[in-house]
Amino acid sequence: MIDYQSLIFTLLLLLAIVALTTVAAILNKIYSNREEDSKQHFLENLRKRFLLLRTPEGQREALPWIARSLSGRWSELAAEEISQLELSLRLDVLRALEESGAVNRHLKDARSRLKWTRAHALRILGELKLPQSVPTLLGALEDRDPDVRNVAARSLGRMRLQATEEALVALLGKHDQAVSARIAAICIEMGSRTAPLLIKTLRDGSPKARFWAARILGEIRDPRATRSLADALLDTDSDVRSAATWALGHVGDRLTAPLLAPLLHDPIWFVRAHAAESLGKLKDTSYVDALGELLRDRSWWVRKNALDALVALGEPSKDVLLRTLTSDDRFARDSAAEGLSAMGVVAIPERETA
Repeated sequence: MIDYQSLIFTLLLLLAIVALTTVAAILNKIYSNREEDSKQHFLENLRKRFLLLRTPEGQREALPWIARSLSGRWSELAAEEISQLELSLRLDVLRALEESGAVNRHLKDARSRLKWTRAHALRILGELKLPQSVPTLLGALEDRDPDVRNVAARSLGRMRLQATEEALVALLGKHDQAVSARIAAICIEMGSRTAPLLIKTLRDGSPKARFWAARILGEIRDPRATRSLADALLDTDSDVRSAATWALGHVGDRLTAPLLAPLLHDPIWFVRAHAAESLGKLKDTSYVDALGELLRDRSWWVRKNALDALVALGEPSKDVLLRTLTSDDRFARDSAAEGLSAMGVVAIPERETA
């Protein structure tokens, strides 16, 4: 028999859940609309004050309001807007912020016991781009919380000051992987203007710093780094050799191919893998035989990169791949057949047809 009482109770429960979900969605929509209205209202008022900054009388009215906006609900938004002002007006605003104590307040908040207070202050300091906040931001890279460390690194990158560029490059390899990767990403965003600093680090830095410098130079592809990266191919640290090998393939100077070729026989497998990858990128067909030998390598990654390089080099690789079909190494035969197939050549290893 159907238990109508349980059925009715279940239906009522479902209706209650639907009703609560609907009410929650409506309330969320109302809240979101109010938030957006509040934000737009704030922006309108802020921009009206910006228009007043062009006259001394207007500045006397506008600057106190702008200074107060740095401590309100939309303080991060205010800092973003201030950062986009033309230089002369921005300097006037920053001077007023310093005189009002707003800057000192955020410098103090950056050392708060509360994680999100610290992060919030660091974001604002990064937008304001004041040189005196650089030590605070650098110190925050040592924060006990990884989220705060990431905010500090991002804020330093946004400042785009020469002092921050030098400081960031100097910090390469001195932090955990997450922060080091964030610093590297910022240096990549900065582009070629960090190249001289990175080249110096590649020569004189610690092994970890040399590794990150090589990786970043490969990403920004600055030809000025070619010589230093070539020198780093002889580095005693395998991670640095690997990064330099990879970077030269990205820089794309074909004259470095003879320097990369010996790395195909490096004792470290990931160095050999990057050497194969880079020679494929440089499109130098002089080393197809050496790449063919790597199809017998004990490392799968080395074999794969060598095969990808041979396929990328095209027609000159076919003879090497065809000869490899008779190899006594099963992995080499399979790789050769795969490569020939990718190049449109149907081939069956002779050992299978015998």
